[in-house]
Parts: sequence; structure tokens; C-alpha cells
Amino acid sequence: MAAEYDSLTDFGWQGIRLRVPDQWNLGRVDGNADSGYIRLDDARIVRAEIEWRTAKRGEVLPVRSMVDRYLENLEKKAGKAGLSFKVQRNARFLKDKKWLEGKDYEAFCWQADFQAHNLALKTHPNRLMLVRVLTRLDGQEGDIPVVPVIRSVQDDYHAENWLWSVFGVQFTMPADFKLESHELKSGHIKFNFERGRESCNIERLSMAKMLLKDQELAAWYPVFYKKKLNDLSFETVAESVRDHEGIRIHGKPRSRFRQLMRPLPWISARPRMHMHGLVWHCRASNKICVVDHFYRKKEQRGDFTDRIAHGYLCHQEATKAQTRRHAQLQAGSQ
Repeated sequence: MAAEYDSLTDFGWQGIRLRVPDQWNLGRVDGNADSGYIRLDDARIVRAEIEWRTAKRGEVLPVRSMVDRYLENLEKKAGKAGLSFKVQRNARFLKDKKWLEGKDYEAFCWQADFQAHNLALKTHPNRLMLVRVLTRLDGQEGDIPVVPVIRSVQDDYHAENWLWSVFGVQFTMPADFKLESHELKSGHIKFNFERGRESCNIERLSMAKMLLKDQELAAWYPVFYKKKLNDLSFETVAESVRDHEGIRIHGKPRSRFRQLMRPLPWISARPRMHMHGLVWHCRASNKICVVDHFYRKKEQRGDFTDRIAHGYLCHQEATKAQTRRHAQLQAGSQ
């Protein structure tokens, strides 16, 4: 049965963003803000791949040369696999090219076991991106939105804030907060960002009713996050967050004497940090959402946590694709 692609949703990672069908979900991600790879899958096949690379100082990255090397390598792989390989350079599947005027780019197609529509684009003077959308050769899968997906690709590398949107979690983060680690699990999605000696954690926990077991957030939170709060003297205050039941957490470093009483402080000593957090229970999605900010000096607090929480999309209308969003991805570090 052919897939229906009535609506597109935002996907965002490392300053790269685009709009894709609800049925497409993250299958693999590698790299960091300077160079990396994203793969989006549906229930059948790989649907889209995005690669990006930032040139090193003095390095020149012409688009045509990159496409030449890419196709040469791809043709060798197809030959080893015994597949016929066809290429169409300077393809015309992008009819409206006003948005590409003045840019170094090439649209091309190749065909082997799948049909691939590609756009190689220099998004900034020292940054290249390759986007491809794949379709099956049998033509039995409906109208794949090749052009809308490729047309929607945007590189926010030099923007002040980046959109992060994956598996229904969506928020914006200042670009100078770098992703240090992430966990993309069926029941627990977590991002850790760092900027110097500051850090910010964004989390979403599924099955909130089961986790809370009729407890208030203020009672559940200190137990679930005991390890994270171990070096803090903290208090929680009940507060509505995004019109949801929530709590605000204020934490400050424990006294130096109490830290010295901990075993082997000379081995496991941690920097003295302040913490400010917001946690809320989104009943519409049965999720618990967490935003916390760790910082060294009081004056660094500001309204950072509130701004991040305000831009955190915690629920949206359910789609058929959400049944696939429970596929677990291995925890990763950048």
C-alpha cells in the first residue's frame, strides 16, 4: 500500500534543519557541528541522507569537485555489487531555483538499486552540504515529496540559535552550546550541551503516569535524579510551566565541609556548581519534560532556563508515525 504524505514536520540537528514526512524518523547520526551525517528512514527504506563539512583554514571545497569524487566512489561500489549505475548531472527536478541564485550548487540524480535525487550546495563560504532523497524503482510507494524536502533544507551554522527536533522533541538552543552527548531511547530522550563551564540538559521521559505512580513531581524528582543532585543543596517550588503542572528547582553548592566528608574527594571531586531547572508533566503526551542549567557563578543564571523551556514543544497531535518513534537508538557521544 502506498504511503500517504499529507503533512511535513520539522527535523533539526547540529544547525541543519528541514521538513520531512511524519513517517520519516532518525535512523543514524554521526559527527558534530563541523562535519557529520544524518540518515532518515521510513518503514521501508532509507529516505533521506544529509552530509555536511566545514572547510579547514586555507582549504577550498568546490561543489563540482566534491560531486565528481562522490559519484566516482559510488560507481565503484555499484560495480562491486553488480548493479547498473546511471547518472544525470545538472538535473532539472528543481524547477524553481530562485533560492539558489548566486550560490555554488549542483542538482543531480543517480540510479542503481534506488533512485536518488541530490543537491550539493555550498551554504556558506567555507561549508558544503549534500542532501539526497531516495525512492524505490518500482513506483509503488505513492508521491514521495522529493522537491519539498530538498527545498526546505536550511543551514543555520552562523545563526544565534539552532533548532533541535527529533522523535517529537523540539526546542531551540544557543548555537554556542555544543552537543556533548545524547541518548535517544524509546522511554528516555536526553541531550547534554556545554558552553565553557556551563551545561544544559534537555530531557523527555515517556510513560509519565507509570513513573510518577500518583506522586507529585516535587516528591518524584529528588528520588529519580538523586545522583545529579548529590552535590547540591536544593529546593523545589510548585509552579505552572507551559500551562502544565510543574516545579522550579533552585540548587546551590553544598558546603565545602559536607563535600569533604564524601569518600575520596581528591579523586572524585567535582566543580562547585549552581543549578536552576524546570520540570513539568505534559498530560497530553503522557511525558515528563526536564530543562536544567548548571553554572559556576550566580550571575550566570539569568532567564536562560525559562527561555529554553518556553521554546520546548512538549506535545503535538498524534500521527501514525509515532508508533515507529519507539525504535531505540544506541546512546551516543559527540
